[in-house]
Amino acid sequence: MEGDGPGGTKGATVTGIGPPRKDDGAGILSSRSLETKILLSGVVILVGIAVVGRYRMLPGAACGAAIAYGNFYLIRKILGKAFSVEGDVNKGFAVQYVLKFLALVAVVYVVVRSGRFDLLGFLLGLSALVFGVLLEGVSRAVETK
Repeated sequence: MEGDGPGGTKGATVTGIGPPRKDDGAGILSSRSLETKILLSGVVILVGIAVVGRYRMLPGAACGAAIAYGNFYLIRKILGKAFSVEGDVNKGFAVQYVLKFLALVAVVYVVVRSGRFDLLGFLLGLSALVFGVLLEGVSRAVETK
């Protein structure tokens, strides 16, 4: 068979695996669609809180959603740089990842300890990341059917 990939197909890769695409960043983790779903989840949480009338929770939820989005964005950037060179992994990404994690813990600690934000609202905002990932998984599952 002609070609060098599996089954004789030249350069074939499984969807989501392989070198980064120019329009989408670095593979699965850089999915702009996932970022959009996280932002959408944050907006839905904020609108839901406003509709229910718990306005005291809004600043905490907005802060939590911003932290959740920022955390995902930094993870995507760090891992995108780590795996940007085909066949070679940048070893410095582990240090960056640990520093990002420590910064995340510090920010969450300061926000919770300050008492300026409603804790339930803050936790709802932080959950935007989880809801966004779930929404992305469901939408991809529906697309493949």
